[in-house]
Amino acid sequence: MSGYVPNAPKGYRNKGVEPVDLGAQRWAQYPDLPPKAEVKPDAAGCTFTKPCKLADGVINYATRVIPTTAISEYGQFALLGGREADATGNIPLKKISGSALPPALGTLLLSGTALASAGASCGGLCATGTAVATEAAATGAEAALITTGVVAGALAGMVALLWPSSLGDSSLYTDEQLKSLKKGRTRVRLHVEQQADGKLQGYGYNTEKRTDWEMIPVVQFVAWGQQQVADFGDGITLIWTPAVDSSSASGTPPLEAAPQAPHIWIYPPTEQADNIIVNPIYPSEYKDFILVFPSGSGIQPLYIALNVQLEKNKTAGAAFEDESYSGFSEEMKESGQQVTVKTECGTRTRLDMIGRDSDGTIACAECKASETAPLTKNQKKAFPEIEKSGGVIVGKGKPGFPGGTVIPPTRVDILRPK
Repeated sequence: MSGYVPNAPKGYRNKGVEPVDLGAQRWAQYPDLPPKAEVKPDAAGCTFTKPCKLADGVINYATRVIPTTAISEYGQFALLGGREADATGNIPLKKISGSALPPALGTLLLSGTALASAGASCGGLCATGTAVATEAAATGAEAALITTGVVAGALAGMVALLWPSSLGDSSLYTDEQLKSLKKGRTRVRLHVEQQADGKLQGYGYNTEKRTDWEMIPVVQFVAWGQQQVADFGDGITLIWTPAVDSSSASGTPPLEAAPQAPHIWIYPPTEQADNIIVNPIYPSEYKDFILVFPSGSGIQPLYIALNVQLEKNKTAGAAFEDESYSGFSEEMKESGQQVTVKTECGTRTRLDMIGRDSDGTIACAECKASETAPLTKNQKKAFPEIEKSGGVIVGKGKPGFPGGTVIPPTRVDILRPK
């Protein structure tokens, strides 16, 4: 350092007062403006699904013609199904086709009284008639034939899953919005069914021109022990057990000998589209939802479509059982409905009808609402056991057949529409 200090400007007289920044003083008169709030899209103009080719923030084709497109235009699609109920009456869902499922998805069970009332009959996938036919429950080597008359590969339940592909689009609902919504908009509605010949059929509609089709319920999972339960109403629930280790190779297993997946096209709501589909079922009859998983689950919300016939099958099954019981009770001196029987091997199953004729002979029958309705896993095991060694009624029973009533070896007749 040289120690050099510059001279003060000519005429400058130091009065011991620090200089003042007049510019800073002037700006100090204006307080800082509050930070601008983040602009969030209005939920009223948002949607859960949209064609991915539409621009960010756009959910409609507007004046453009709505094209017929593949389901992949709307997101990642997967189809799950199951053939029979487990010991608890729930239907384990396995993968039929579609995109890879999230590793954290774990297991899904379709459950509810609608399934039980329908006799787990294809998830309501098949049509029913009116005439009644019977078939005997087989024993021993004949047990494999216990579903005689059932289409091979008939599904007891089926769901279609769709994850939106336009994540990050400003027109899509945020996670926070979905948590507070009772209903939400979707630009696609899906229907998948199994036909009487066992083949799968699927199609969908774009809802842009039909405001009465675009809003569907938003359902949240609710904790139930180690499981999560989504209630879809009408006695139908989905039970989700998260994967313990999402990094493992285990996940939703494939369905063995699964039926060939259909090519699913999404149509505009026009008469021409209806002619292509032939006798379509319309979205107003669909049972579909926006399903929201718990925060931190690692699974994005999804669109889920259950087979539309579930509730119809519940009604048809109840009507068929009532019709069958009317004739059954006329032939019996005593009769009752819905009794639980325990076999010598400890297998429990519920019988739709039990009766005792004037000779004291006991008759048992099970109603199935369609020609393709399979027996449940417990029924396949219990019915041959009842035929071989009988059983005992457990619980309160019914008038004439109280708990403790011993049933001798008796064939369980299977009643089906024809």
